[in-house]
Amino acid sequence: MKKIIFLMTISIALVSCGSLGELLELNVNNDLTETIDVHVLQTQGAEVPFNLSETVDLNSGDLAQYRNEISAVKINTLTYTFKEFTGNNAGTVSSGTLKFDNIVVGTLTNLNISQAANAGTVFNITDAAVLSQVESAFLNNNSITINLSGSVLSDAGAMDFKVEVFMNMTATINQ
Repeated sequence: MKKIIFLMTISIALVSCGSLGELLELNVNNDLTETIDVHVLQTQGAEVPFNLSETVDLNSGDLAQYRNEISAVKINTLTYTFKEFTGNNAGTVSSGTLKFDNIVVGTLTNLNISQAANAGTVFNITDAAVLSQVESAFLNNNSITINLSGSVLSDAGAMDFKVEVFMNMTATINQ
């Protein structure tokens, strides 16, 4: 009789969980922040191209211990901001693109960098298709290259600033 009660209890527990696989999964939240330092010389009346990149490794922070066990990635938040601006307050990014590998996540046109930095403007990436592509890229490669490229105009002097990319994600870990 004890065996039957024990087996029924186990059966009920397994059915209520939906599947055994759910019992063996763990969701881990992780924040990744990457900063790109930018220095722009005085442009002397002509736009100057720029092309900067940094690599983000999914296996950092809280996820490092689960390096080979990640089965899914869900991006909860993806943003970028301009910070720590010094220099020509009239300088602009005439045109620019922020990419994760070859996935365009943001575009800039005639953006006054000083105003964006001083206002603390946060650029949110909310396009579900773009986020899905970035999630797949992380899952397939475990790292991604952030690329910021375009052209800048800063006739009244040099500029220095940082572009900070922030991502909060949840990774599903199979145990």
